[in-house]
Amino acid sequence: MGEALTVPHLADRAIRRLLPRALEGRGAAEAASRIRALPEVTGAEVARATQPLLERIARATDAPPDLIRAAAQVSGSLLRLEMPGGEAAGSAQLVSAVARLALTAVRSGTPGPEVVALLSATDGAKP
Repeated sequence: MGEALTVPHLADRAIRRLLPRALEGRGAAEAASRIRALPEVTGAEVARATQPLLERIARATDAPPDLIRAAAQVSGSLLRLEMPGGEAAGSAQLVSAVARLALTAVRSGTPGPEVVALLSATDGAKP
């Protein structure tokens, strides 16, 4: 049985697994490589630092803005989630942001089953 999918794990998988794969599908291999090298998203503190890093990577590599924007929304949802009383709203925002990124990835050519595998595979598994 695999490990539980926690909120930070879901956000991390969306940003550091799904986003790079979608970027590669759109010809932005350099951006994908840089995003994979970002620190693991473990909570609001890392998410706060990740948002400007995503924007810098996008500017430096001409990455597709729709994918970067969707990933930034995933990161932003962790900030809301960890605010006092923000659990319900932050959780809903996270699910919405991950779904938006997944849909954008599919529209970018990433097969749906691969999107699901990238979001659900345990840390040691290869999707």
